[in-house]
Amino acid sequence: MTRSRRNADDPDAGTIAIAALSYFATEPKTMSRFFALTGLDPTTLRDAASSPTFIAGLLDFVLADERVLIAVAEAQETTPDAIVRARQALERRVGGDPVAGSVADDGWPPRPHDDWA
Repeated sequence: MTRSRRNADDPDAGTIAIAALSYFATEPKTMSRFFALTGLDPTTLRDAASSPTFIAGLLDFVLADERVLIAVAEAQETTPDAIVRARQALERRVGGDPVAGSVADDGWPPRPHDDWA
């Protein structure tokens, strides 16, 4: 089995995250969906954006929707595969388990309690 390796010309996860947020700003429905799923809003976005877990979550959001993935890849002048590789590289860098799909928990995004209704 071969493992995909990140091409030296591929953008890094942070660069893709910036491109994704720029794309979201041009697509109000996508931005609203992103805010609804993360619990963030425009005032909390800046603080969250510096977190590796936030960046991983943002890339997961991008990868979950083919339309968004293609648009972000085009905005970044890269390929969807490069975004996948950037997400995988981020996973390795923050010490997550790529099989389980988790990254180290640094507190972002804030999570609601299980007992809320």
